[in-house]
Amino acid sequence: MISMYSTFKTIGVFALFLFLPVTLSAQSAVNDLGFSGQFFFSYERTFENIDVNNEFQLKRGYITFRRDISDRVKIRFTQDVTVDQEGDGEGDIELRLKYALVNIALNDSRLIKNSSIEFGVVNRPWIDFEQDINDFRSQRSMFLDYYNILSSADYGITYAGQLGEDLPESAQAGIRSAPGRYGSFSIGVYNGGGYAALEKNNNKLIEGRLSIRPVPDLLPAFQTTVVGALGKGNIPESPDFSLGALALSYETNTWIGILQGFTGIGDGAGSFVDQSFEPIGLIGWSAFSEFKPFELPVSLTLRYDELNNRDQSEWHTRKFVTGLAYVFSNRSKIILDYDRSWYNEIDGTRAVDTIEIITEVRF
Repeated sequence: MISMYSTFKTIGVFALFLFLPVTLSAQSAVNDLGFSGQFFFSYERTFENIDVNNEFQLKRGYITFRRDISDRVKIRFTQDVTVDQEGDGEGDIELRLKYALVNIALNDSRLIKNSSIEFGVVNRPWIDFEQDINDFRSQRSMFLDYYNILSSADYGITYAGQLGEDLPESAQAGIRSAPGRYGSFSIGVYNGGGYAALEKNNNKLIEGRLSIRPVPDLLPAFQTTVVGALGKGNIPESPDFSLGALALSYETNTWIGILQGFTGIGDGAGSFVDQSFEPIGLIGWSAFSEFKPFELPVSLTLRYDELNNRDQSEWHTRKFVTGLAYVFSNRSKIILDYDRSWYNEIDGTRAVDTIEIITEVRF
């Protein structure tokens, strides 16, 4: 994890770079600096006999600065605000670097539009795409991110773009992912452990995504996506990690859904290994739906995850999450949330129920 000293040193260097006078006055530079934030506060009641099962907490927070250096070059700097859960600083509110990237826009070709290269601490292909569709990160992180199999951001380089021109505006209603007529893609090379992890070996991870709209004129809301990752787990023993996934998604004003399944060995963090540090075979699936049936801006969410140990032919963890959310015009939310998680342990199955009231603030 990046220390507080390193974090503030990075902020200082980055801020100095942001405010260098290119051709603008100092006042103009301040006006051109974009600033936004997102915070998740919650009250959580867990129905299990543990030391702390009733608390208010800061689940997550993000502070983002953006600056356009030129027509083609942009900068993004995002701090991840979280609570330290262990070590000498346990309980402290920490700042971690989530994104610190330079985005360079590339020329369009006949097929590839709005493409760019990012380098630094960047978006990774799959989780970034999934979070465009599943806008309820405040409930839980995305399926593969939740289990540290894939990360949302990492040190590395990403090349991404869309396939074809934008869909007509009339066909984009309810669509939050890239609006390319035929879909979009993203591919990159990364350290592998994620933005919050130190690099613990000399291996790099390749991850890619290809999303296709097979019938853009009839069903512009429907996409099918393939995802692949290949590398090593981020521990000194460097266990093998490979993953293949398929996802189907649908985005409209009244219903948004995504169904995904994957199979692979090991994980990006190096957590799913046996006592000999050999990777464990995994298979799993997840389904998410957001229903918006009312005239009021109210959404009902349903999510089910299942992760299985393929080597032992048994399930590892199952999770069901549902929520009723009031969604404001800027996508801030108040959510009443219920979570039931099942854990397959040596002495039997353990189920944990949690009720939350989540306030997601965006500005």
